[in-house]
Amino acid sequence: MKGSQLYASLVCVAVVAFDCVAYTRVGAQSPAQPTVLAAETSDVATLPPAGPHWAFVMAALSSGANVVDADSKDLKVLGLVPINRNGLLALSRDASRAVVTETFYSRGNRGSREDVLAIYDGRTLNLLKEIVLPGRLQVLPKPQIFDLSEDGRLAYVYDMVPASSVHVIDLERGILVTSVDIPGCALAFPYGPRTFGTICGDGTIGTIQVPPAGTAKAVFSKPFFDVNADPLFESGVIDKSSGNAWFMTFSGKLFPARLGETPVVEKAWALSVAAGLPPVGTGVQELAWRPGGAGQVMALHRASKRLYVLMHAGNYWTHKKAGTEVWVMDGAHQTLIRRISLEAPARSIAVSQDDHPLLYIMEEEGDFAVIDALTGEKLRKRKLAGILTWVPGT
Repeated sequence: MKGSQLYASLVCVAVVAFDCVAYTRVGAQSPAQPTVLAAETSDVATLPPAGPHWAFVMAALSSGANVVDADSKDLKVLGLVPINRNGLLALSRDASRAVVTETFYSRGNRGSREDVLAIYDGRTLNLLKEIVLPGRLQVLPKPQIFDLSEDGRLAYVYDMVPASSVHVIDLERGILVTSVDIPGCALAFPYGPRTFGTICGDGTIGTIQVPPAGTAKAVFSKPFFDVNADPLFESGVIDKSSGNAWFMTFSGKLFPARLGETPVVEKAWALSVAAGLPPVGTGVQELAWRPGGAGQVMALHRASKRLYVLMHAGNYWTHKKAGTEVWVMDGAHQTLIRRISLEAPARSIAVSQDDHPLLYIMEEEGDFAVIDALTGEKLRKRKLAGILTWVPGT
């Protein structure tokens, strides 16, 4: 045998021997036994009835509204009401139903359009019913473009195509009751079982009664504000039971109103004057304390008639600037109760409706903060972006 052949044979023998040894050593070990996992059981959680300190927090362009237990130390999120992009939420008074308006396109961002109203169970968050709408206005979330009647039986959906109008939906029967044209006016402020208010460009407020049958009737107040000199915030507040309402201008003037069968607006009073400060004007170079925020600027505690207003130091036309303080006003006696300094600028505000109310602050940087509404004490906060918050009892 030649040298090269002998060398190759020895190498082959060595490799085979090595493989045999390696195989014998590995094969001698006991194979690992797979871990037996416990079988999973599928279930559906059910929430308890909504408490007075539950908050439904929705961020702009989000996928839903987080249900938050504001009494829990870590502000626990209990669930999520699903909402499509540019959708909007409304709650029944006891939060047993969450109602959502949404718009869908067949190809996502284009194609045939469908506007719907979806009703969810407040405890299981399951979809109960879906109603097709004739249309709805798509805009950044504003509760004044979609809300429910006091008894939760009717929904009012503001639309602007082809003209300014409000669609009235019977939630129990799942049908469109009527579409009310409101030329020159906008928004819907429901109160009572079958009435809503609207703000008009000629400086008036209208109230529209929707009868069970027949044509809706509109009645308007006298002009009370100048839309060009000092416009109103759209985020006015109303007690749905009494029809008492408060509307606020960019300079911080408050107009008490009674949206009865014939709307009546009372003489305005100024936030600054109630706080012991000089009257605030509309000069673009005039620095003063003014209301402002990108969401809901003012909140009402119905039983006490206390108004909670986001305030900041700024010039005129800074009405979108985040608030650095909350001014607590007595809406009945037109006085300042307290000024609450905020830890961070806030874009929106809400207040619970119980005897020991909590103040909910949606901070500009994405935190959700809770404050004792009676004392101003800062209680807790967590990272949870929000532009609007709904509470039971409104």
